[in-house]
Amino acid sequence: MRKFLNVCMCGLVAAAIMTGCSKKPAAETTTAAPETTEATESSAQETVPTVDLSKVDNGTITLGNYKGIEVKRDTVEVTDEEVQQAIQSDLAAHEKDVDVDRAVQSGDVVNIDFVGKKDGTAFDGGTAQGYDLTIGSNQFIPGFEEGIIGAKKGDKLSLDLTFPQEYNNKDLAGKPVVFEVTVNTIKEKQTPELNDAFVQENTKFKTVDEYKEDKKTTLLQNKNDQADQTVKSNIYDAVLANSKVEANQEAIDANVENVVARYTNQAAAYGMDFASFITAFTGMKEEDFRNTVKTQAEGIVKQRLVLNAIAEKEGITVSDDDRTDVAQKMGYESVDSMIQAAGQYEVDDYIISNKVLDFLKDNAKITE
Repeated sequence: MRKFLNVCMCGLVAAAIMTGCSKKPAAETTTAAPETTEATESSAQETVPTVDLSKVDNGTITLGNYKGIEVKRDTVEVTDEEVQQAIQSDLAAHEKDVDVDRAVQSGDVVNIDFVGKKDGTAFDGGTAQGYDLTIGSNQFIPGFEEGIIGAKKGDKLSLDLTFPQEYNNKDLAGKPVVFEVTVNTIKEKQTPELNDAFVQENTKFKTVDEYKEDKKTTLLQNKNDQADQTVKSNIYDAVLANSKVEANQEAIDANVENVVARYTNQAAAYGMDFASFITAFTGMKEEDFRNTVKTQAEGIVKQRLVLNAIAEKEGITVSDDDRTDVAQKMGYESVDSMIQAAGQYEVDDYIISNKVLDFLKDNAKITE
């Protein structure tokens, strides 16, 4: 999924149009196989129009000093422990479910058939066959997964349980039920061993030593990138403090309106209302979300004023090569497809922002 020009606002101008914090709505806990209504990104179509930001007056600015800003950069290093943690994450990502001939333990994946009955009659949504359940995932009501622990392949269980009082089905909330469960198979997650065979099968390297060295190099690069971003952010804060900036309320409102419009359209694509989608997507209540967006929108508008003023003064512009480079990095087939998806103004604004931030960093006095 492309993470470019989405609706999260988390940092500088670049982050306002590049989301690094998107996630899909959490699946609701069910008593049977979970049903998903996930929409693909390509099927989502905007129904609420957005404001053309190129036609909005952002406000006024009196630019202060922006060259020679003194800033400290954290020294970065990668420890052996961090390398090992990264390797363990890689190994965990290649875990395999392997059949075992023993009793069910927490963490196992069991394939089960089950029928849920209330007052002796099967109820809707409480029956499934060949269902894979990870014990300890809390997909089912309390007591269900715990009741399977200790069972063996072929066992038939009768679980006397009670639905939670707050369960969303009023016919079942707080009611006693019986689940008749048959254990078909038991599998445990097995983590592969780190050896040359694993490395050759899953990476471009031939030996464990080569793989470890690359992992350390990657971690170091990531830390350096983070340190550079922090430096740019601190430089920008200093430039903003040196300048007099007045953001137009119209521009702030327009940015808020665009964020709300995009989330509204995404909610519609998932078949959800705006408030429910916001909670699932961000973990925030609608009111808190709107307040957060308003605060961030003011910062975005001010930042746009500052960076564009520097760009104009220093003759920093956007070239076709810049657009091509961004399109390639973001995985678009072409510049045209990127602009169609994101908008000309947003693309150029993103490029200008990054070029100016790089310029500020290059002209700052950085000490470690």
